[in-house]
Amino acid sequence: MSFLRLLRLLFLSLFFIGLSVQAQPWKKPEPVQAELVSRFHDAVPGTEFEIGLLLRHDSKWHTYWKSTGDTGLPTRIQWSLPQGWHASEILWPTPDVFKIGDLVNYGYGDEVLLPVRISVPASAKVGSVQDIKAEVSWLMCADQCVPGKASLTLAVQVADKDGGATKASTLFEASHTAMPSPLSDASGVFDPKTHAVRVTFKSTEPFHHFYVFAEGDDSVVVYGAPQSVSRSADKISVTLQGTDELKAGSQFSGVFAADGGPLKGGWAGSFSVPLESGTVAAPTVSDDTPQTGLSSWLAVAMAFIGGLILNVMPCVFPVLSLKILSLVQDRQRINLPLHGVVFTLGVLLTMLVLAGVLIAVKSAGISVGWGFQLQSPIFVASLAVIFAAISVNLLGWFEFSCVRVSGGSYSNSLLNCFATGVLAVVAASPCTAPFMGAALGYALTASIRESIFVFLALGLGMSLPWLVLSLFPVLTAWMPKPGAWMNVFRKLMAIPMLLTMIWLLWVLSQQVSFTALVLYIAAVISLCVCLFLYGKLQFSLLTAKLPIVLSAACAVLLFAAASSPLFRQPDAAVQAADAWSPQAVENALKAGKPVFVDFTASWCVTCQANKIAVLDREDIRKAFKQHGVVFLVADWTNQNPDITQALESFGRSGVPLYILYSPDGKTTVLPELLTKNIVIEALDKLPSN
Repeated sequence: MSFLRLLRLLFLSLFFIGLSVQAQPWKKPEPVQAELVSRFHDAVPGTEFEIGLLLRHDSKWHTYWKSTGDTGLPTRIQWSLPQGWHASEILWPTPDVFKIGDLVNYGYGDEVLLPVRISVPASAKVGSVQDIKAEVSWLMCADQCVPGKASLTLAVQVADKDGGATKASTLFEASHTAMPSPLSDASGVFDPKTHAVRVTFKSTEPFHHFYVFAEGDDSVVVYGAPQSVSRSADKISVTLQGTDELKAGSQFSGVFAADGGPLKGGWAGSFSVPLESGTVAAPTVSDDTPQTGLSSWLAVAMAFIGGLILNVMPCVFPVLSLKILSLVQDRQRINLPLHGVVFTLGVLLTMLVLAGVLIAVKSAGISVGWGFQLQSPIFVASLAVIFAAISVNLLGWFEFSCVRVSGGSYSNSLLNCFATGVLAVVAASPCTAPFMGAALGYALTASIRESIFVFLALGLGMSLPWLVLSLFPVLTAWMPKPGAWMNVFRKLMAIPMLLTMIWLLWVLSQQVSFTALVLYIAAVISLCVCLFLYGKLQFSLLTAKLPIVLSAACAVLLFAAASSPLFRQPDAAVQAADAWSPQAVENALKAGKPVFVDFTASWCVTCQANKIAVLDREDIRKAFKQHGVVFLVADWTNQNPDITQALESFGRSGVPLYILYSPDGKTTVLPELLTKNIVIEALDKLPSN
C-alpha cells in the first residue's frame, strides 16, 4: 500500500469518526450532583424517618437557601410518597454569603445536606420495601446561572425496629449542628421614616463578627447595606436597612450567624418577631462597632503592639528601669545576649502560665479577665510586700543574699534576669495598653492555640526592646558609664516602687475591712524592720539574729491574720446612685437619655490615669451634663460576674472599657487611653434632643 493511499484512508477514517461523534449528543457533567440518603437503615411504623437531599457542588458553584438574597431560586422538592406517608418542609442549615458584583446571595457551596422528616404511618407493613421518590429542582450559579433538576428514588426497608445508622449519619449530624437555635426574648422595632429595623434578643454568647440572614419571599431588607450590632449586658441588638416592603406590624424573620455559624466555630440563632413602630437610626459600619471581624493574626499583631506600649506604662516602667540600671552597670562584664534571652524567657514563660490559668478557669465556667488576680486581696497584699522589699533594697537597707534586683556582685546572675522578667509581667497586670483590650478579649474566646499565640505576642512585645539591646550591645553605647551617679539613681528608683506599694495598699482599702487593712500595713512595716535588721547583719553592724526572727515571724502572723475570713469585708448592701447595672442602662435608654459607662477598677492604673486626666475634669463633667448623659460606673475592683459578662459581650477581658450608648440604638466603644477631644467628639455625635 502506497503512502498516499494510507494517508487518504486515515483522513477518511477520521471523517467518519467525526460524523459518529457529532451524531451522538454530548452531555457535560452537571456542576451540582444530587442524591437522596437516609440517616438510618430502616423505617419503623408510627415514627419519623429522616432522609436528606445531598447536594455536591463543583468548585465556585453554589445553590440557594430558602431566602435567596438579591437573586436566585431556592431548592425545591416535590415528593411522591407511599400512601399515608408525609414529608416535612426542608430543615435548612445556616447558609453562607455569596457576593457577585453588587449582588448579595444566600446559599451553599461544596457539600450540603438538606434534611427532611418523613412520617411513617403505623399501618406500614413490616418487611416491605417502599420507594420514596422526589422531583428536585434548583438553580446553580457561578459566573453564570443554570437551572438543574433530578428525579431521585430511595428504597426504604420497613422494619419493626431501628436497623442502625447509615454511613450518611455523620452528614445529618453536621447538618443539624449547622441549624440555628431559636433566640430568646426577641423583639423588633421598625422606623417608618428611615426604613431601618432593629432586632434585639437575649444572649451572652461571645462573637467577633456576625451576619444576619433576613428571610422573606420579597426583598424586605437591602441585602448589600451595612449591618450594625451593639450589646448591653445580656442583650444583642442588630440593625438592618429595610425596604418599602417592610411595614410596622409585619412579621420579620431571620438568622443571626456569629463567626460563620456552628460549623466554623461560631453559633447561630433564629428569630421571628412582630415589628413595632419606633425610632431606629440607619445602620452604619465604623471602627468603633464592637466585635466586627477581628482575625487571629490581627489579634496577635495588636497584642504585640500593646506589649511594646506596656514598657512605658506607669505600672511597668519602674520595674524595667531596674533593667536599665543593670545594662549600664554590667554591659562590659557579662554575656549580654544570654541575659537578654533569659529575661525574655522569664516574660514569655510567665505569660504562658498566666494564659494557662486564664484558660483553665474559663474552661471551668468561671468568668475572669485580664488582671483577675488583682481581685484577690491576698494577691494584692503579696504584691505590696514584694514592692516593699524591692523599695528598701533600692534604698540600700539590705542586699538580696542570692539574687539581687540591682547593684552588687550578684546583679549579673541569670536568675536575677529571669526574676525581673517574671516581676515585669506581674507588675503589668494592672495596666491595659492601647490595642491590648480587643486582643486579649479575642484570646479569651478563641481556641487554646490562638490564645497562647496572643499572650506570647504580648510578652514578646514587652521584652523586645530589652532583647534587642542585649543582642546588639553597640546600641547601649549612648548610655552613661558606671559611676557614683548609679547609687543616686538606685535610690531615686525606690520612689516609684514605694508609690506603687502605697497604691496597692490603697487598692486593698477598697477590698478588705479597715481592720484587715491595718493588719496588712503592720505586716509590711514588720517586714521592712526585718529587712533593715538583716541588712545590719550583712554589713556586720549587728550580731544578734533573734530580733530578725521575731520581726519576720510577726510579719507572717500579721499577714495570715489579715487574710483570714474573720476580717473579710462584707459585700456592700447599698449600691451607689451612679453604679452600673444592666437595668440602669435600660431604664436610662428607655427614658431617651444617652448613657456613658466607665468600666473601671481601683487596681487599674490606666483607669485611674484616665479618671484624673479626663473624666474627673470639670469641663468634661459639664459636657456630660449638657448632652443629658447618664454617667454610670461599673467597678470591677472585686469580683463581679455581671461586669465580667458585660466586658465579654464587647469582646474585652479587662478594664478600662468606655461605652457610650445612644437612645437610637448606636453603641460607641472609646479607646483605652482617653483624651478630652475623644470624649467631646463622641458626645457631639449623639443625636440632639
